[in-house]
Amino acid sequence: MKKLVILLAFIGSSVFSQSKEHKHSLQGIKKVRILSNTKIKVVATNTNSLLVKNYEKHSENRHERIIYPRHSNNQNNQKKKEEKRKGLTAIYPGGKDNTNGFGFSITKEGNTLIVKDLKSRFQRNGIQFELPKNINVFVDSGNLGSIDIEGFSSEIEADSNCGEINMKNVTGPITAHSSVGAITIDFSKVNQSSPISISSSVGEIDIAIPASTKADLEIKTNKTVYTNFDVNIPTKEGLKNVSGSKRIISTINNGGVQIKLISSMGDIYLRKK
Repeated sequence: MKKLVILLAFIGSSVFSQSKEHKHSLQGIKKVRILSNTKIKVVATNTNSLLVKNYEKHSENRHERIIYPRHSNNQNNQKKKEEKRKGLTAIYPGGKDNTNGFGFSITKEGNTLIVKDLKSRFQRNGIQFELPKNINVFVDSGNLGSIDIEGFSSEIEADSNCGEINMKNVTGPITAHSSVGAITIDFSKVNQSSPISISSSVGEIDIAIPASTKADLEIKTNKTVYTNFDVNIPTKEGLKNVSGSKRIISTINNGGVQIKLISSMGDIYLRKK
């Protein structure tokens, strides 16, 4: 019981120390790279800056904010810690915090802003970023983190190991890969300018696109493909089907942008909106 109380106090103090937002200019920036090993949420807003804040969870019917245990002793301990840290800057093995206590290092390389998490996953309960909807985004959630992305009309790259990748109200082009986690993407429309590539080694892939989308499809899996699009699979007369990996090459609406969906061990769903 004593260990549990200590753990809750540690979690509470970690959360309180991230109670503020951090804002960073995007002047001259075309792409933002986010590197962390926690639950990452990236939301498109009308802001012209990068905004870092505590993770917020939304439901369809209401706005929910994750609530953590609060205790007067925890608050008092946190105030004491803040007084001890006053005028000092946190330094981590990966670099120096320049985000006012959020534990990130933000650096610029050319027209790319690199946002690197300096804290371990044990010090995080998730983090949220707000960005303009037309800025290019790259997100890497490390070994155990998951990714949620919403509302972008720009190029998106997402990479995860075990965590899920979820996107909605996006247009692409998109490149997404997860070794184990499932990938779910709901397109508001499909940008025809560049190819879309979605892959998972083990997890399933679930993609929803507008019914009018023009696309050249390449779908590959050792499991099963489900779709309500009219997919014509060309066959060569006199040749037998080869058992093993299933590879489907087809077009929808007379062809268009290339959409590649690959999952070695997961089912693939392609839904018509």
